[in-house]
Amino acid sequence: MNARRMRGVYVVEFAILGLLLFTLLFAILEFGRLYFTVNALNETVRRGARLAAVCDISDPVILRRAIYNAATDAGASSLIGDLETADLTLTYMDENGAVVANPSDLNGLNGFRAIRYVQLRVENFTFNLMIPVLGGTITLPVFRSILPRESLGRHGEAGVNPEITPC
Repeated sequence: MNARRMRGVYVVEFAILGLLLFTLLFAILEFGRLYFTVNALNETVRRGARLAAVCDISDPVILRRAIYNAATDAGASSLIGDLETADLTLTYMDENGAVVANPSDLNGLNGFRAIRYVQLRVENFTFNLMIPVLGGTITLPVFRSILPRESLGRHGEAGVNPEITPC
C-alpha cells in the first residue's frame, strides 16, 4: 500500500476509536458521580434522622445540618447539587408506625409523648447527567431512615430545664 494514501486511514480510525474511548470515559465519570450522590443521600437521611432523634422538634437547624450546611445557611446543599431542605420530609411516628398528628404538643396523648420513631425521607430526587450525547435526568429511588427517638431535645430528669442546647 502507498503510505501517502494510508495517512487518512489513521485519522479516521482515531476519530472512531477516540469517540468510543471518550464516551466510555465520560460514562465512567458519570457513574462515579451517581454513586457518590446515592451514598451522600443515604448519609443525609441517616444524619438527619439522628439529629431529629436528639434535637428539639421545632429546631429548624435539623434539616440544614442534614444536608451538610452550616446552622445559619438556608440555601442548597454545599455537598449535593440541587438538594434543599424542602426535598427532605421529616416525620415523627408512634409505636405502630403511624404519623404523630401534632408532635409539638408536649402534653397531648397524640403529641410529643406518643413519639417513638423519627423518619427522614428524600423522594423524587433527580440526578442530572452531564454526558454530552446522553444528557438527561434520572429519578433516584426513595431514601429513608427510621430511628428510635432519644431525647428529642428534652431532659428526662425531674427538675432539669426541659430545653437543652440547640443542635
